[in-house]
Amino acid sequence: MEETREQSNLSAEDSDFRLLEVEIDNLAKVKLEGKVNANTGEISVIPELDASPLKSYHKTTKILLAPDGTVVYPQSLYLVSKLRGEGKVDDTGSIALALLTYTRWLDSTHHPQENEDGEIIRPQNLTYKSLSKYEEEGAPWQFAEFLIANCRHRNSDGNEAYALSTARCYMNAVLGFYKWLYKEGYLQKDDERVVTHYSKVTTGFDNSINHNDMLAHTKKNSKPRQVEVSNIMKLFPKAESTEAHKKLKPLTLQHQDIFEEYVVLLPNPFPLMFRLSKRAGLRIDELDKFPAHQIGEMVTDGLDEVPIQITETKFSKPRTLQVPVDLYEELEIYKFSEQRMKNVTKRVALRQTDNDLDDTDYLFLSNKGKPYATNTLEVHFNNLRDWIVNDYPWWYYRPHDLRATFATNWLRHEAALRQVGYDFLMDELAELMGHEETSTTEKYIKYMNQEASQLVVAKRKNEKLQRGW
Repeated sequence: MEETREQSNLSAEDSDFRLLEVEIDNLAKVKLEGKVNANTGEISVIPELDASPLKSYHKTTKILLAPDGTVVYPQSLYLVSKLRGEGKVDDTGSIALALLTYTRWLDSTHHPQENEDGEIIRPQNLTYKSLSKYEEEGAPWQFAEFLIANCRHRNSDGNEAYALSTARCYMNAVLGFYKWLYKEGYLQKDDERVVTHYSKVTTGFDNSINHNDMLAHTKKNSKPRQVEVSNIMKLFPKAESTEAHKKLKPLTLQHQDIFEEYVVLLPNPFPLMFRLSKRAGLRIDELDKFPAHQIGEMVTDGLDEVPIQITETKFSKPRTLQVPVDLYEELEIYKFSEQRMKNVTKRVALRQTDNDLDDTDYLFLSNKGKPYATNTLEVHFNNLRDWIVNDYPWWYYRPHDLRATFATNWLRHEAALRQVGYDFLMDELAELMGHEETSTTEKYIKYMNQEASQLVVAKRKNEKLQRGW
């Protein structure tokens, strides 16, 4: 724990790989100018960037930064290259997330790992160049195995971190990165450096129109065709059929205690923000836009929960949160803290120079006077998870799991208090969660009903064992 406390003094941006959004001029060219030294007469060539005057060619993308703040190459170059030329894309966001995940995974292989049996796996020290003549030994293949082991599909437990579609998307992006590496000469393509082998697969079908078929007009008439598919992509399950409620992963009661123990090690105000998500059901991208004007204005005498309305939400659907009164009092203390008041002053100064800056009074402000970016919150949560995993290896949760924890905790408490079934509470939970339709809320009800059924079965088994059956 002492090592963990020392780590808490580090900035989150200094302890993990992260993405940085930058603006790129697609038509910028390097201009060489010769200058004569008046004293020696020597001519030196100085390169200068000749920027394009056309703003339409100024594109934004993300580049990858290492924990020490340096740019990660060649991943960042690849992200920039995707803005122009053959195969260009309008949004590099998903590719950037894929390369961020891949780079973090590569870095993890430089440290000892512990498997489920408690055995220590020695570091492999893999890099993107770690390839051999056997595709199964290369870094891309092993990354695919990591994704498959941590994605949800029909045969999984439903507790994995990635959706199958996300895992497949990430792997395709990494394979595209390697194609670019070969094309640009960063890797030499030969039999000793194989990423993956490709084979031809027949897709489509020839559905000749049957005029006696009443639904003939709805069926495709595509002829079979052959496409190349990598052996790596063949590893992934064909389809994701996991039911929505099985994808939920709220924190168990024991893991909630662990969360509360470690979250205080984060720098302020992040412990307060994450606890607000867990106890009031906020999405991570709603935390940074949490309003300040209602904090300190409410009379809380005799209240167990304080109603707070938020308007900047998913689908822009306003809703009223029920914030536990003890947490509300912490929010009030933070609002008038010395550090936040300094940040408010900085925000007022920013408004005087930036006409585009909105005048909303946000509660959580960074030292620059701006709301925290979602990416910053994710980095801090990743740090929290890393610290916990050092002591509890199987504590693996995502920021969105805090919101699921709120929903299941609320259902469990209210059902016991009112002596009603979980289905009875669906409409009320939908309002608290800000769901447009109760069909979205239904997954939480199914999760709790399944949990209740499992507890009944476990109780019966225990009774039989106690009777000696």
